[in-house]
Amino acid sequence: PTRYPPEAHPEEPGIVASRWQALRSAIEDLSQTFPDTYTKGVAWLEQLEALQAEQDRIPTESGKDAFASVMAQFNALHREALLANPLLDFERLLVIRRRADQPGLPMNFYGNTDIAPTGYGNTLEALPVADPDKASEVLFTPEGDRFIGDMDLHYDGEKLLLSMPDGQGRWGIGEFDLASRTLTPLPLIDDPDVHNYDACYLPDERIAFTSTAPFIGVPCVGGRSMVANLYLRDRDGRIRRLTNDQDHNWCPTVLNNGRLLYLRWEYADIAHAFTRILFQSGPDGSGQMEYYGSNSFWPASLFYARPVPGHPTKVIAVAGGHHDAPRQGELILLDPALGRSEADGVVQRIPGHGEKVEPVVLDGLVSATWPRFLHPYPLSGKYFLVSCKPSKDALWGIYLVDIF
Repeated sequence: PTRYPPEAHPEEPGIVASRWQALRSAIEDLSQTFPDTYTKGVAWLEQLEALQAEQDRIPTESGKDAFASVMAQFNALHREALLANPLLDFERLLVIRRRADQPGLPMNFYGNTDIAPTGYGNTLEALPVADPDKASEVLFTPEGDRFIGDMDLHYDGEKLLLSMPDGQGRWGIGEFDLASRTLTPLPLIDDPDVHNYDACYLPDERIAFTSTAPFIGVPCVGGRSMVANLYLRDRDGRIRRLTNDQDHNWCPTVLNNGRLLYLRWEYADIAHAFTRILFQSGPDGSGQMEYYGSNSFWPASLFYARPVPGHPTKVIAVAGGHHDAPRQGELILLDPALGRSEADGVVQRIPGHGEKVEPVVLDGLVSATWPRFLHPYPLSGKYFLVSCKPSKDALWGIYLVDIF
């Protein structure tokens, strides 16, 4: 079923009840969690109560225009109270801006080598967090309109990794220095037929990345999609293979315990459309095992998983299908300590406070679902930065979302 974003309830004029409660819950939570830094909570709650009382006095048959003033005041309060979140304690947010008609997202059974190397109009930019309405600053524009993506910021915040094809369309990984604003290609697997992309820093300065060096092709597309497995670049430049899988490994990142988390596609029998399993391993490739989803048919994909700061097991991820919207889907908070099969470990779908998540077995899981999400970045177990497309006709944008 279509899941309307909070502001899109066409059958109800004004602000719907769930939005009043969501904002109230968030303000109360922030006031309790950050009593020394989130100091206007009481005043904002009083404004909220007065505004809701004002809406309640408007007859529902008055039509939408009668609610316009209340809606404008609510949206202003909503923005002010939530963007005062003390977890937004940084000045700039790194983003990649792309053409609306060229999001650069591979299909869920493809990797970077299956998308066009150019044509995105993309730039690396710094978005002011203190004043989101202020224009962002362009930090880097690639030559030849080439793709840039798979951004991973270093722990010291001074450099980052980017995937980018060269002039011949061969994918590689560069390290961008934020001070000098220069991109330096990393020496990885240097072979004219090998593509390297999608890397992450390890805490000890090593780098995990994916590479098509195994020379394997995805069976159901005649082998033309070049499978990428995980590799490790040591501090001295030596490189070795970490995984030996028939099909793709995607989205490597580091768990809070130092282990690697990644999405592993297990291509087995007719169920291959449903067997993308969150896997974990040691940073040296040892102890490879399931993190979430072994023998599960829901969801078919869990892209862009990241650990929740300060929590031993929770992760946030984007759940989608197989022959479905590329890499995008529903935002799901998971805790494998609660269960690792189907929806057993689901803490919550966002939005969906208080709703039970049913493990619907469907290839096109999110074909009619809105809002859709990409690239979640958890600030805590309750608040997340994420790229979101609220409705079918909306643009992708950067949003602060919460569990409420």
